[in-house]
Amino acid sequence: MSRHYSNIGILILAVVFTTACKIYYPVQEAASLVKVNNSFSADTAIKGFYKPYKDSLDKIMKVPLAELTDDLTKKLPESTLGNMMADILKVKTAEYTNDKIDVAILNYGGIRSSSLTKGMLNVEHAYLLMPFDNYVVEQTLTGQQLSDFCDSMAMKKGWPVSGISFQIKNDKAINILVNNAALDLNKKYKVAINDYLANGGDGMAFLKSIPQIQTGRLFRDAIMEYWSVQTKAGKKISAKLENRISYAE
Repeated sequence: MSRHYSNIGILILAVVFTTACKIYYPVQEAASLVKVNNSFSADTAIKGFYKPYKDSLDKIMKVPLAELTDDLTKKLPESTLGNMMADILKVKTAEYTNDKIDVAILNYGGIRSSSLTKGMLNVEHAYLLMPFDNYVVEQTLTGQQLSDFCDSMAMKKGWPVSGISFQIKNDKAINILVNNAALDLNKKYKVAINDYLANGGDGMAFLKSIPQIQTGRLFRDAIMEYWSVQTKAGKKISAKLENRISYAE
């Protein structure tokens, strides 16, 4: 009897070892593109389930904040959308810290929407631009550190900035101006930034050793505050290209 079970065990092991190393492929596969159009009707049960949540969320996200005069787009080395965002960061950081901010810098990838369309700006637009909980931070950089920062931005083909301008040549920043004055390597500059960059994100490890002034304010909230204040003042939102960052000829 034991020999009988032993033979069965050997047979099972033989099957396992001879099949375990084999790779099986499907005989054939097929796929097709199904376009969603008016011929498809919505599932009423599903719509009924999520509608109360959608309605509740829309009451918050669709609140109008400001009017945008023209379409804004995100591009390199400079863009209208990037300029607007950097200007807001500069203005709001100065407000939060009561300091005179010289420069504002944003990482290009941190702006998650590629454009804003002319018309009404809602709470939803601020979340589309800045879905991450990035905080507004102030750092004081020497002129040399700021020059190095500009070189890093030049290698990345430019980032949104405010209060500073330069040209890119051979992946280096040249003709750097801060508030229309030549960069002084021995001077100290107050820089508005987000905590992601201040903590070394996006390859900016050198910023980690520089002390930070924490505002405790989310940049997304700063954007909404700025839009609302402009509306109360009877102003609309706009931005233009100003050769803040360009390529040297």
